[in-house]
Amino acid sequence: MDRPTRQAAVDRPLYVIALSLVALAPLTAARPGDYHESNTLDCAECHVLHPQPIASSLPSANQRVGPLLKKDVNDLCLSCHDDSARAPDVLGRNLGRTPGDVRQAGYLNRLGVVGQAGTGHTLDSLETAPGSNPPWSAADEQGGARGLNCIHCHAPHGSASGTHAYRNLRDDAGNNRPGQGLVTYNAGLAGTNDLSRDVFQRQTLRYDESIVDFNEPDREDSAMARFCAGCHGEFHGRPGDAATIGGQRGPGGRYRGFVRHPAAGVDLALRADPDGGSSVALYNQHVNKVKVMSSSGLWNPAAGNATPTCISCHKAHGNGNAFGLIFRSGQGRLTEDGDSKGIQVEHLCGQCHQEASSFARL
Repeated sequence: MDRPTRQAAVDRPLYVIALSLVALAPLTAARPGDYHESNTLDCAECHVLHPQPIASSLPSANQRVGPLLKKDVNDLCLSCHDDSARAPDVLGRNLGRTPGDVRQAGYLNRLGVVGQAGTGHTLDSLETAPGSNPPWSAADEQGGARGLNCIHCHAPHGSASGTHAYRNLRDDAGNNRPGQGLVTYNAGLAGTNDLSRDVFQRQTLRYDESIVDFNEPDREDSAMARFCAGCHGEFHGRPGDAATIGGQRGPGGRYRGFVRHPAAGVDLALRADPDGGSSVALYNQHVNKVKVMSSSGLWNPAAGNATPTCISCHKAHGNGNAFGLIFRSGQGRLTEDGDSKGIQVEHLCGQCHQEASSFARL
């Protein structure tokens, strides 16, 4: 390049450069439920052209900002996702775009800001993820003293081309290999179920649990559980996996001897098990049901292929209960903690298990 050409590049107005960067974003139509990609990818919402000092509500160790970001990652995400009319509220009480929603993922807590650690995912936490093998923490992934942030689970620029990842969930979160934790959904077909995809989303603008259900394309596997296993692998597995779940087949092909609750591969029994096993008939008696997977797309009433997975018992972001558990008695008003009559873990167990069912009949 000769000198005049170089000088012309230097003199070019910054807005021309900015427009060129935006033009790099693909111009294809956005998919339902996705944001930060395609024609919703507005670079200026999150990035600046020149770095600048920022103020954060967190200690200085958490103020290291990524490439040209306006704020610390968590502060940046929460500028739209906490008490804002622009997007779903994911932190503490639901005061966002749809405040009446019983959020499918529940709500996060944040160190020194809202909630308490141990009730779900804690933003800014440096703790090792329970059940991670090898051990995983935010500092392990990013180094230094940077705690848990939103992009440890979500891809900030949206799903990779063609993958249609539900809620922009990363397919390589935690210890997962790229692609291992992919959770698909009915992209482009809101309101129409595609049984080959993991999630059925009926609407695009709401976040309520009533508009989401979970398919089971592989009767022996759970995509959502594989995603969770990226950080909580020792709590995930299939029946017979001695390292995590245990279990041996007994009379009638039923499994016995689990050391942890399976996250896939076990359907609710058609009838109550006298030994305390699960029952789809018992599950169907409840007005308020926890979410289960279905290979046939039948959830209410559920068919005999109904299968529990991680999010049957836990809110993905968390709630007001230890470990984000969903204390749901089956009656009363639905809440993100369970329902208005659910006050203990036995109410959750009683959704499917005869031994705990007396707690669900209050």
